[in-house]
Amino acid sequence: MQTHRPTGSAVPAIDPIHPPDVDECRRLRIVARIDDPVVWHSAAARLLDRGRRRWHARSDIADHPALCRWSRIQDAQEVPEQPCLRTLFAAVAAGQEIEVGDPYADFATAVMLLSSCPAAALCQSDPMNDPRAVHFSVYGYREDDLPLAEDLITTTIHACGAVLARRCTVMSRGASVRPSPPVVDHPLPELLVLGGTAAR
Repeated sequence: MQTHRPTGSAVPAIDPIHPPDVDECRRLRIVARIDDPVVWHSAAARLLDRGRRRWHARSDIADHPALCRWSRIQDAQEVPEQPCLRTLFAAVAAGQEIEVGDPYADFATAVMLLSSCPAAALCQSDPMNDPRAVHFSVYGYREDDLPLAEDLITTTIHACGAVLARRCTVMSRGASVRPSPPVVDHPLPELLVLGGTAAR
């Protein structure tokens, strides 16, 4: 069965899928625009509260499979720029304050607590695209719930803005980390992919 694509339309590159025996990490990147900061701040606060309540005072976080897996990976520093789950989960379980008052950082923290995938969110003024652009980056292995992380991001964004671009790339575990191509290149419409899932 062949898939037909409209002539002249460009599709964001997704690296070739490796054979099943290769341990691979997917990096999902989403660029979005925030149109309603009030709704965005409120959503980030609510999600963070839910994530905090889920893990507060839990004594079994050391046995959490995703946390064990990511701790081993991050101890080996295979992809050193990924946010550290172990420190975050330990702080929440101990009842420490984790809210920093930055809705982007707080939202990324909520995504990590709810999906157990390392995540980051950064507001970047991009006059060539949109001054309200937010860049999300989430990492996941086959066993991780990367689709949940994507749903948390896209559902929240649809309530207060718009998804501008999405790209999912594959990094082989143990391979040297190469600089990633930008999520948004110019012209922007050539990279628009709305909806879909990261890795099902």
